[in-house]
Amino acid sequence: MDPQKTTNAVQAPLATQTSMDLTAPIDIQAVIGAVKQHQDLLVAIDMLDAGEVLKHAYGIPGVTDSITLGRVEGGAVSSMYNGVFIGRTANGKVVPRTLTVRPIKIEEADEPERYRRTYITEVRGGLYDGGHPFEVWLIAHVLQLASQDLLNVLFTAEYDSTQISGSANSDIKYAFDGWGTIAWKEITAATPTISTAIGNMFATGVMTAQNIGDQLLAMWRSRPETFRRKASKIYMSADLVDMYTDWYEAKYTFVAGVGDEEGHPLYLRGTNKKCEIVRVYGLPQDSQFVLLTTQQNMCYGFDKESDLKTVKPFNSGNPYWFTMAGKYVFGTQFASIHKSEFCVNDRRLAPDYIAVTTTTGKNPKNEGWYVKSGNDYVLTTDTTPQSGTTYYAYTI
Repeated sequence: MDPQKTTNAVQAPLATQTSMDLTAPIDIQAVIGAVKQHQDLLVAIDMLDAGEVLKHAYGIPGVTDSITLGRVEGGAVSSMYNGVFIGRTANGKVVPRTLTVRPIKIEEADEPERYRRTYITEVRGGLYDGGHPFEVWLIAHVLQLASQDLLNVLFTAEYDSTQISGSANSDIKYAFDGWGTIAWKEITAATPTISTAIGNMFATGVMTAQNIGDQLLAMWRSRPETFRRKASKIYMSADLVDMYTDWYEAKYTFVAGVGDEEGHPLYLRGTNKKCEIVRVYGLPQDSQFVLLTTQQNMCYGFDKESDLKTVKPFNSGNPYWFTMAGKYVFGTQFASIHKSEFCVNDRRLAPDYIAVTTTTGKNPKNEGWYVKSGNDYVLTTDTTPQSGTTYYAYTI
């Protein structure tokens, strides 16, 4: 057999493939049809990037507006037998907490060429039609972006109805209350429901690479024995996890196959792998906010799973401008903030510049205080307090 003919025969199937036209209009019906045919290829928003955190929480489907959560706190059912049954020894208390979901919309509009150029960099063989369905990738790509958006605000989103406008889009950070926001509102309420006095807050102080491991372990050990028996999670910023890793590596020698993974401990050391470390993304810079609870206590609600992986293309009137939109509802809440289930540390969710109230006898420069210059805060050079000047301390 002629070797040249053999080579051509092998390559022929590739040569017959149609090269992708990067600038051609995108067929809306083809997208709808491909999505129906390959629905199994689409992954829901809460299982994509946002899933890095949400897999450590408890999802509640079927929530269309709000739902009341509750957990029995305290109580006892056992006592010495005395020949009669007269009821519970001590009744527990159910403290209702409301999980409210709010609508979030997804919108995307761009030129077909820009979609396709992104596609061919992500999908091997993307220049040729007939391989991985471009139309399915298109929807999956938008869902991936939506999941990234959600991941970044799971703790810091704060619902603000004044941001609703019929003429402009508002950031997703105003769409619902995130877990961190919910906790911070309870800490700063006129009558706080989270505090060291109540027992669901632990004072770690400012953490450093020299003390973070000791402080976090002390926080976990401060919980009731009933909590320490459970599998729990400790949620903190990626920067704090890195700080903990530095502390860990400086203090302990890694031995292959023993203990946690080198460089990235998966569990809080000293908890017998009872407390898993969870990286939280999107927290403000320098945030040392830490949350210790169980996965079952970290609730998030949504309506239908299908809503979390549905984006519908529609005709924009311009064949060279492809548009699509989607909508889902989402919200977060804690089932309980009782000390037996929940604890935060005493650090702010968002570090801020707080006005100093007592300056007498202080050296503002040595104290590291700031003064305001326009909209910015700058370190002061004053060595003695100046009359009429407000000094600010950067408070973590």
